[in-house]
Amino acid sequence: MKKRSLASLILAAALATTLTPATPVLADGAASTRNIILGGAAAAAGTLILINHNKQVHAREAAMSEQQAETAAAAQNAQAAYQAERRAYLNQVALNGEYKREVALQHNMIVKLRQQVAQSQPAGGQPARVAAARSVSYGWGAL
Repeated sequence: MKKRSLASLILAAALATTLTPATPVLADGAASTRNIILGGAAAAAGTLILINHNKQVHAREAAMSEQQAETAAAAQNAQAAYQAERRAYLNQVALNGEYKREVALQHNMIVKLRQQVAQSQPAGGQPARVAAARSVSYGWGAL
């Protein structure tokens, strides 16, 4: 863009120099008016070029700022998602620990119940209660 602006300024200056006659200018009203008009046109062209350049620079800066804001928002969203997943993971770890304690407690209860059953059995056979438990009906009749 700077090259385009520079080229436009050079073209305006070249145009202004070629439009002025090579012969000495007399101080008549027409030449003076023409020089004022050409000077005003060159100044207006330069002003328009500068305004256009500044507009483009500000638009580019605004786009960069918007992109930086979007990047920051995405980073914050990613950080929030990471924190949520980390909390969920830690909750799952705590729940797994509870399950392990419950399984260990149930295992201890089973071991104790097996010991009680082993102590209540006579030396040579099965107790009558266990044999009776095998013929329990579940609502479908005798099995």
